[in-house]
Amino acid sequence: MKYDDIIRSGRAGIHAAPRLMGPLRAAAKQAGVSWHDLDLDGVSDRAGFLRRCAEVLPLPGHFGRNWDALHESVIEFAGATPGTIVHWRRGAALARRSPESVTTALEIFQEAALYAARRVFLVVVDRDSAPGVDLPPLR
Repeated sequence: MKYDDIIRSGRAGIHAAPRLMGPLRAAAKQAGVSWHDLDLDGVSDRAGFLRRCAEVLPLPGHFGRNWDALHESVIEFAGATPGTIVHWRRGAALARRSPESVTTALEIFQEAALYAARRVFLVVVDRDSAPGVDLPPLR
């Protein structure tokens, strides 16, 4: 399945990032789907992850920088936008130093995908950002 077909289908979920992101990003742009580059370089703990999410994702100004607030905020924008793709990348330090933060965040994004209601809501995760997590490929 091509990326434009995946986007048109309203796919939601967490997937292993494709080796080349350019074609997915181009398909998202052509379809008017928002793209958020969750670059976790330099992030090694829960507080840093939540801070980076506040910087990159369309979270409300009153975002409380805790897991419950992230959960509510991500579910809200997943269900309200015409489509969103989050590219979770360069998260090796976070995965190494705070694997429980990776697990919790992935659970939050997966639950948000359930609320996307036939809207595209994809989180594509680079393999080094979630070692040991079996993420399905995006196809």
